Amino acid sequence: MKLISVFFVMLFTSQLVAGPLQGPHQHGSLEVAIINDRDFLIFKMLMPSEDLLGFEDSPTTTEKKEKVSSQYEKLYQEAALPALFKFIPAGACEPQAADMVSDMLDYHEHDDIKDAVSTDARDVHSVGDAEGHSDFLLNYVFKCKKVDLIQITFHEVFPSIKRVNYYGGGELKGEPVLSVDAAEAFSEGFGEE
Repeated sequence: MKLISVFFVMLFTSQLVAGPLQGPHQHGSLEVAIINDRDFLIFKMLMPSEDLLGFEDSPTTTEKKEKVSSQYEKLYQEAALPALFKFIPAGACEPQAADMVSDMLDYHEHDDIKDAVSTDARDVHSVGDAEGHSDFLLNYVFKCKKVDLIQITFHEVFPSIKRVNYYGGGELKGEPVLSVDAAEAFSEGFGEE
């Protein structure tokens, strides 16, 4: 039953993001909301494309397309997660699911002008909002035992991240309840003993 609820949480959060700008957008900041659902910790995060990729415009060059692919692997592959999250005690949490949404991931070009007409939200021919901003919405689910401390270490992989802003209620809405230097992004006491 818990895996089903985790699936619906991931499905629900993914479906909420159809546009290029997913929520608060501040270069140099990682926006974080944490949901504690019994044995599961769910992280909803928002990261500007500029901080992840070094650009926010459409990835039209081979170099930019390769950058999207390589950075995607740093965020999505299970082997990469220990560089992004540190749990104390070590081994207290195991990754269960990861999901990532961005117009950067759906961007593509057509060779023929008649094929260049968008047919759905995933048929993206340019990225960003009216001001050129683009984001990545990241969702991670971990199954955890008692966790004494979590350190979010995205700044070690993506050095342009200088601040972590925490939001209440499990949503990336409104004002952050806490904003800290990225090197001090700790959360305490999750899970059951």
